[in-house]
Amino acid sequence: MFFIQPKTTDAALHFASEEYCMTLLGQNQDIFMLWQTDCCAMLGSNQIAQDEIDLSLAEQHNVQITRRSSGGGTIYTDPGTLLCTLITPFSPGDDAKEIGRTRLAEPLILALQKMGIQAEIQGRNDMLLDGKKISGLAQRLGKNCLCSHCSLLFDTDLSVLEKILTVDEAKIKSKGIASIRSRVTNIREHLVEKYTTQEFKALLKQALTEIMPMETYAFSPEELVQIEKIREEKYANPLWTYRTNASFTHHSEKRLPLGKVEVYLEINEGSIASCSIRGDFLSIKPIEELEVLLQGKAFDKETLLACLNTVDLFPYFGGITAEEFLTILFS
Repeated sequence: MFFIQPKTTDAALHFASEEYCMTLLGQNQDIFMLWQTDCCAMLGSNQIAQDEIDLSLAEQHNVQITRRSSGGGTIYTDPGTLLCTLITPFSPGDDAKEIGRTRLAEPLILALQKMGIQAEIQGRNDMLLDGKKISGLAQRLGKNCLCSHCSLLFDTDLSVLEKILTVDEAKIKSKGIASIRSRVTNIREHLVEKYTTQEFKALLKQALTEIMPMETYAFSPEELVQIEKIREEKYANPLWTYRTNASFTHHSEKRLPLGKVEVYLEINEGSIASCSIRGDFLSIKPIEELEVLLQGKAFDKETLLACLNTVDLFPYFGGITAEEFLTILFS
C-alpha cells in the first residue's frame, strides 16, 4: 500500500489528488492518504450549496467551499480535523460498502483503540465515540477503482461548524437530537493526555502502519502539474462548486432512512425534458447518468418504473429502491 501525506491544506487540491490517483495509480495499487485542510465546508456531490451552507457566514469566517465527487452530506473541516482517503482496485461484483467498512473504517477503529479511544461504527456511514459522531464515510467509483474517504474530528472548532452548516430539520428530528452540536464531538475531549493535532496525527499514522504496512509515496513534479490542472478545471472551479438546478416545473422531496432525495423536473407535453436529482444520499456513481436516462421518458409511473428496473440503482442511491424513488417523484 502506498502512503501519501500531502503538505498542502487546500481541499480542492486534495480532491484533485484523489482524482489523479484514481485515474493513474489506484487501478492496480492500494493508496492511503492522510491529510488536513484549512477551514472548509465540503459539499456532497449531489447537494445544493445555498441549502447546506450559510454562504455569508462562511465568507465572514474565511471558510473555503468545495464540492467533492462522492455522495453524502456537507461536512466542516479545519486544521483540527484529520482526513483519510483509501483508494483500492475495484471489480464488477465487489461490495463497495464492505470495502469501505473493512478496509478503511475498521482499521481506523483498531488504530484508535490502540490509542485508548473506544470508537465504534454505527448507521449508514458514521463512527461514534460515546454515542456522538466523530467521523462519516463517503465513497465514489472510478474506472476499476474505488475511493473511500472520511474525516476525523479531533480538535475541530465545532462552534464554527454549527454556525455555517444549515442542517435539514427533518434529519435532526429523525435522529432524535436537538442540534448538530449535540450530535458531534471531538476526539481530543475524550483523551486524558491532551495531544496536539500534529502529535495525534503522528500517533495515528504509526498505529495504522502497524495494522496495514505502507510504503511512502511522493508525487513527482510532473504529477503535481497534472494534479493542479485537475484542481483548476474542476475542484476550484465555481461552476462545479456552485452548480444549480436546471429550470423546473415539478419539484418534490422526501427524507428516507438512507438520506434525503430532492427532484427537480421540467415536464414538457407529458415527458421529462430535464431532470436534476439532489440530496445527501450515499451515491458512489455520478447521479447525472441516471438523470440522462430519465430524460425523454413519459412522466407516468409505469413507464418510469420499467425504465428504472433496467439499471442497478444501488450505486446511485445507496439502497433506495425504484419504488421508493417513484413515491418521491409522484408525491
